[in-house]
Amino acid sequence: MAKITFLGSCREVGRSAILVESKAGNQFLLDYGIRFGEEERLPHKSDLTKLKGVAVTHCHVDHSGALPFLYLHNKNPPLFTNGLTLDVSDKLIKDSLKISKYPYPFGFKEIDNMKRNAYFLPKGTRRKVSKDFYITFYDAGHVPGSVSIVLEVDGKKILYSGDINTKKTNLVDSANPSEIPEIDVAIVESTYALREHPPREELEKQFVNDVIEVTQNGGTVLVPAFAVARSQEAIMILNKHRYNDKLFLDGMGKLISKIYFDYPEALKNRHLYRKALRNVDFVNRKRKRSVARKSSGVIVSTSGMLKGGAALEYIETILNDPYSAVFLVGYQVEGTPGRHLLDTNIFKFRENNRDGHKNYEINIKAKCELDYYDFSSHADINGLHYYVDNLKFANSSREIFTVHGDNEATTNFASELVKKGYNSVSPETGETYII
Repeated sequence: MAKITFLGSCREVGRSAILVESKAGNQFLLDYGIRFGEEERLPHKSDLTKLKGVAVTHCHVDHSGALPFLYLHNKNPPLFTNGLTLDVSDKLIKDSLKISKYPYPFGFKEIDNMKRNAYFLPKGTRRKVSKDFYITFYDAGHVPGSVSIVLEVDGKKILYSGDINTKKTNLVDSANPSEIPEIDVAIVESTYALREHPPREELEKQFVNDVIEVTQNGGTVLVPAFAVARSQEAIMILNKHRYNDKLFLDGMGKLISKIYFDYPEALKNRHLYRKALRNVDFVNRKRKRSVARKSSGVIVSTSGMLKGGAALEYIETILNDPYSAVFLVGYQVEGTPGRHLLDTNIFKFRENNRDGHKNYEINIKAKCELDYYDFSSHADINGLHYYVDNLKFANSSREIFTVHGDNEATTNFASELVKKGYNSVSPETGETYII
């Protein structure tokens, strides 16, 4: 009988890591990420001496950030991924190492070793990993390059959803549960299991109308956005709804946007992507930042929760201008500067100068307009139930594990699934289940 051990993402968002062990004792990992703001940021410690491989669902560091740890001491487990996910993971993990004060036990050497051991797997292609394991990737609809994974072990098929979105965005198509073959067990994310997203098309129109109202009155709109997918999505929304004025892109989103050009097959519509980005002024110099700051236009810039990044170059000017606006387009985690700004109308940020970084100490009550637009790339409660209800199970037990959500989200989702006849549980970190 195979075993599943949960090394992270249990009643928390962060350090996704699922260990699967065959009857013969061989091991395979599904994701290996980090978490933030905790004393221990790596996945739960486990003996990985019989590791035959690891597969990563997508580039976000809560799923990929600890991968270099597996390549310490010249260890070389094969990493199954795709070119886009590997390229972006490389940039994000290196950036985490540069800006974090946490003493990660790995560095650029291990990242390079990780990249050398990467094997690219097209979606829909069944791949033998060892005599114990086969894997197949399916579209997850989360960000460009994201996948869900079906792992076959000892005659059992385990679906690991990773992060999924059941609604189409401008960047990527949605996850389609009907594409998943008959499975025995599902491990499903629960990030927004307690929330319902607003209608997407209506929200897009409201966002663009609000932007146009501000810019036509002479103000500047700062859109703090995640570098991966959200910056590009915001730009595509503006282009789709015919925003034709000045549009600037700053921060790491510039690099990610360029990487996407190298992987057009990962985009829903490469032509619309190119068209949207053609209208963007990339901020590459200090002088261009000054131009952007004084413009009656839109500045899309990292970071999405205002925890740092190029957005800090603009934030004071925007907050002090009653004609301007800060429009947040990503979820603001409690305790972040972005969340505090939304809750109190006050922006607080402090960063000491280190390694050449600028010293910031900001405490400003906003005079500008503030708003939040829920352009999530995760399925909401309706999408999660739709996804699960359209999976095909090989047996009546219909086993489901709910992960990647806070304690309330994962446990409530599991309870709701039990009421619908599923054998569902929200595992705790370190727990092992026999399948």
